[in-house]
Amino acid sequence: MAKGFMEHFRCGGEPERHIAIELCQWAGVEVGDVYCHSEAMAAMAHTICQLEGDVLCKLPFATMAEAEQLGAKWNFISDKAQPVPGALPYEKLIEVKIPAFSFDYGLMQENLQAIRLLRHRGERVSYNIEGPFTLLSLLVPSREIYKGMRAQPELLRRLCEQLIDNIALEAAYVAEAGAEVISYADPLIACNMVSPAVYTTLCGDIIREALQRITVAVPDVTVHVCSATSAAFQRAGFCQCRPFVVPKGMCYGEALCFARHHAGVQLVGHGCLQHSCCQMAKPVVYELKLC
Repeated sequence: MAKGFMEHFRCGGEPERHIAIELCQWAGVEVGDVYCHSEAMAAMAHTICQLEGDVLCKLPFATMAEAEQLGAKWNFISDKAQPVPGALPYEKLIEVKIPAFSFDYGLMQENLQAIRLLRHRGERVSYNIEGPFTLLSLLVPSREIYKGMRAQPELLRRLCEQLIDNIALEAAYVAEAGAEVISYADPLIACNMVSPAVYTTLCGDIIREALQRITVAVPDVTVHVCSATSAAFQRAGFCQCRPFVVPKGMCYGEALCFARHHAGVQLVGHGCLQHSCCQMAKPVVYELKLC
């Protein structure tokens, strides 16, 4: 990718996945069920896919399953509103405990079942997995994480490695359930969020480990890295980028599937899955190779 793009890259971020009451009425589900029950999750993902003319049904709508597994909380103010994060379980980084994920109960099981339901209907599923730093922010204030980068880097690395164990296992279960695309993002350490020195010595190295573990765990699934993550990652020298040209007229989601099926392109960056339903101005998918 051109250096100029990397220097001037700006990411608008992933919008909040607000599920409006009108959209729920269209899908025939209740707002609260969309976040908690597989049938409603699948129905909403299918409805959004149809309304946007997308080729990918995207799940989940919040990080509630990971929060539940980690001991964090989400609260419903009412049955007509989307959930909001609850109080953080820890105040200090040194207090944090990372349990191992389980996939046979609760919201994680519901997420996996929603994937299976969509696959049974012939849909292509994209599943979002957050990186270790962002998952850690479900447990402890973000300021503690940023402070830890300078004052407790080894503790932070150890916690992130434990989270990566969970992330890689989650990716494997998601792939087994039938997802064709896994979207990886870690917005807590996106472009311009940490210093170049901290990114090079700590954050980028942890992201590289996460991506290595995920790609090994899901060899037949496309792993799409959020542009805000991939731009900083390449700029710091943790990966190389190869443009892969796809036929003109494709939307971005179609291009990802084409690149995977026709050239084995697995790890992709410098794009945005929020635009998966949009026709590409430039018919190129950017393959990443870890260094």
